[in-house]
Amino acid sequence: MAKEPKEMAMDTALARRLDIEDEPLSNEEQRKLCFDMFNKFWEDAGSRGIEFDVVGTMSISAALFALVRKHGADTTAEFVDDLAKSVRNGEFNFRDQKN
Repeated sequence: MAKEPKEMAMDTALARRLDIEDEPLSNEEQRKLCFDMFNKFWEDAGSRGIEFDVVGTMSISAALFALVRKHGADTTAEFVDDLAKSVRNGEFNFRDQKN
């Protein structure tokens, strides 16, 4: 059975990541670098006319592929269940920046 394009893209991205042999970054360094890269990606996508909900959906899909590959479907599903509870509890709502 042929793979879907999004599956092939994730396989390629994961394979590239496994080939990197740089000195490992600390968890905090990884988070900061990822945050900076992610923000640049979102800005670039927006400037090219890609709607933010499309970028968001693709980001979530990419993350789920990677999590399932690393941790398996059951563990990932438990994480997503917990994440859904956090969303429903308002943990991802924007807060007024004027405070």
